[in-house]
Amino acid sequence: MGLLDLPDPIFAAIDGGMESVLPATLRLVVWAAIAGVGTLFLYRLVSPQGRIANAKREARTARRRLNDFDGEFSDAGPLIRDQFTSAFRHLGLVFLPTFVSILPLLALLTWLESHYAHALPAAGVTPSVEVTPQNSDTPYDARWTREGGGLRVIVNDASSELANVAMTAPIPVIEKRHWWNWLAANPLGYLPAESPIERITFDLPQPEYLSFGPGWMRHWLAIFFPIMTIVSLLTYRWAKIE
Repeated sequence: MGLLDLPDPIFAAIDGGMESVLPATLRLVVWAAIAGVGTLFLYRLVSPQGRIANAKREARTARRRLNDFDGEFSDAGPLIRDQFTSAFRHLGLVFLPTFVSILPLLALLTWLESHYAHALPAAGVTPSVEVTPQNSDTPYDARWTREGGGLRVIVNDASSELANVAMTAPIPVIEKRHWWNWLAANPLGYLPAESPIERITFDLPQPEYLSFGPGWMRHWLAIFFPIMTIVSLLTYRWAKIE
């Protein structure tokens, strides 16, 4: 489990509770609203709002004084310095709170991508499997099997089994572990470091969450981000967040 995966049980419990009363599209709308409101209020909670407001006023004052200056450029040095100083002071006050407040959002996006972007194949459907790199001597044999009600993908070469992946989540790829997996882990696990296979890609079905529009518009991101942006802007204005 990676750092961004720690809240996964909470997300799963909330989504499971909504699943009994809301379809997937409306659940995405709710998640987008939660993300928009939650991120802004977390930022407000962890940021020094009073000091940020003062820094904004100082930056506006410095900018106005520089705009109103009508002397020689060589005499404008102190005004330029004041403008840059006030701008960087404002940036320094908001950087860490912004970073802290987007971590839960990144965790939510990671969870949503692994649960809403793809779906496991229905019974009788066998998506294609691509193994990288290809074996130049004998093509790999990749097949789907159902064992005990669960899906597995097994990859063999001419003499041995190279991979046996339990498809416990709708994740379209499994590969060897990378350094960034300490942030976001692959629920399917990883290929062994000594394996000749670097990557296995599954052509999983992609659910459509709208019944109209082009294909890209039916993706979960096309619902989530516009709703989150609108809710964030409304929250920003209503809560008067600096």
